[in-house]
Amino acid sequence: MLAPEDRHLLTDALRPPPGFRVDAAVATTYTLDLFSLLLAPLAMAAYDHTEGDASALDAATPLTLLESVRRHAEHTVVLCQAAGMHVPPSYPRLAAFAEGIMAEVLPPPGATFHPKIWVLRFVDAAGTQHHRFVCLSRNLTGDRSWDTILVCDEDASASALLDAAPVATFVQDLLSMTTRPLSAGRRALVDDLCRTVATARLGVPAPFTRAEVLPLGTPSGGSWPLPERAESWLVISPFLTAGAVRQLPRAPGRRVLLSRADSLEQVGREACAGIETRVLQAMADAGDVDEVLDDRDDAQHVVTTVPARGLHAKILCWDDGKQAHVVTGSANCTGAAFGGNVEMSVVLSGPRHACGPDAVLGDEKRGLAHLTQAYEISSAEPSQDEMYDVERQMEQWQAALAEAGPTLVATQAGDSYDVALRLTLPHDPNGLASVTTVRPLGLVNAQPLPVDSAPSWRGAALHALCPYLAVTTSVSLDGEELLRECVILVEVEGAPTDRLRILLREMLADPAKVLAYLALLLGDLGAEDLLRRSADLPDGDKSPGSAGGPGFDDLVLLEPLLRAAARDDDALERVQRLLEDLRGDDGSPPPLDEDFMRLWQIIREATQS
Repeated sequence: MLAPEDRHLLTDALRPPPGFRVDAAVATTYTLDLFSLLLAPLAMAAYDHTEGDASALDAATPLTLLESVRRHAEHTVVLCQAAGMHVPPSYPRLAAFAEGIMAEVLPPPGATFHPKIWVLRFVDAAGTQHHRFVCLSRNLTGDRSWDTILVCDEDASASALLDAAPVATFVQDLLSMTTRPLSAGRRALVDDLCRTVATARLGVPAPFTRAEVLPLGTPSGGSWPLPERAESWLVISPFLTAGAVRQLPRAPGRRVLLSRADSLEQVGREACAGIETRVLQAMADAGDVDEVLDDRDDAQHVVTTVPARGLHAKILCWDDGKQAHVVTGSANCTGAAFGGNVEMSVVLSGPRHACGPDAVLGDEKRGLAHLTQAYEISSAEPSQDEMYDVERQMEQWQAALAEAGPTLVATQAGDSYDVALRLTLPHDPNGLASVTTVRPLGLVNAQPLPVDSAPSWRGAALHALCPYLAVTTSVSLDGEELLRECVILVEVEGAPTDRLRILLREMLADPAKVLAYLALLLGDLGAEDLLRRSADLPDGDKSPGSAGGPGFDDLVLLEPLLRAAARDDDALERVQRLLEDLRGDDGSPPPLDEDFMRLWQIIREATQS
């Protein structure tokens, strides 16, 4: 069942059914990177434009990404663990238009916000809705790890259905855990999505015949799903605790535990007595050959909290003698996962021959098993991981900074801004404030300053007034430096209220870019390509030949404008909003020639009459 050659992409899970577009989307993730955050709206817009041609993702231009983010960011919400966002190597300016997508979640003390789901609603031209629930083990990052994905689409005729009401309740429970309330518009979006998905009839993929969601760590959450006894079982989990392993069912048949070597060592041989312990083979656990050959030791350890490669899937599978059951989703085989963390998994049931432990793992010739090897645990007793304890302290400290409500106060100074951090430091029992530095994420070359020194910076451009603060905490442990970096959300005071409008005008100051962007808004990539190539034509070749007549650019956009008018969708409204956004502060029209503006006015009047 877990055939390595059977690959699925998250972008495929975001693909609307034919004739539909994304209407609302809510996602949850433990860790997050900025570029993956931008990937989701790009995937949605690519399918909007191309009717399912995913190759548009690979050929995306900066204008394509800008348009996709502006189009889909307003109806997308991503909930992430506070202090779980990675520091990107650079900060793209167009990320400004996705600033409202992300919200931080802070679970109860000592727990972690760990679910990885997507709840999506699509709509067609007639207003028909279609829902989808996606449950993953994968975070919203660019990691190259082995993960799982379950997709349940709305299908009233499906022989097996998943009750989606607990999914809606789970998402509603999460909204009480955010470090800041969602905006009124986004809260209304999430509430409405939860209302409609609660009654959706979600189909369960074959060969499973039954499914039930298993939320954990919320008021509506469940608990440990495995029985005390089973015929056989298989557990796939990158992280383990001895207590959870000892709680696995007694079974006369095969018992297999597939994990990572360091996790098995931490659990110890005694807890795994009678269990077949396995790990991924070295080549399967590495991103490339260099990682296998690279055996260098570095004095600095960067805390990542999640493996960027290797095993990351979570599967609890058992055979009860009548049928088989599979738990898939975010929960590891740990005490924290089933004893406080916020998690989401799905319990699937089906025939033993197709869904049982042997079927899930495969054998030495096919499936995941042939990428694994036996592993002998060297230590009998569980080992204490002092580094993990310090890493958790660093993570919880940075999450507390996010909860403390940091604010960047911007003051205009000529053509730039001075920026100061206003923050009341939270309780600091481990003295981490003195080893923590911060800088505004948009100020890439800014000097990181101590968080406890009332830090301020000068020379920030308008795009740098973003609601992201890069945080770095460094701790020495036994001669090794532990370094944890993250991004937390901040409020921004003093930025112009029309900041995004100003940034849009700066990015589209060239009339050629405006025309290409209009082609995107009209949903016509062919026109965009023609406009892009027309920039290379001699000026004399851009005229259709009649003196004073419309130019090449106007004719290229004429057909897309007419098609958009005939479709009667929201494309023309998007064009109108863009033209209004591009007006100057004095109300002057956008940088387009008079012929196009006359053409637009004619079509606008015709569609409104």
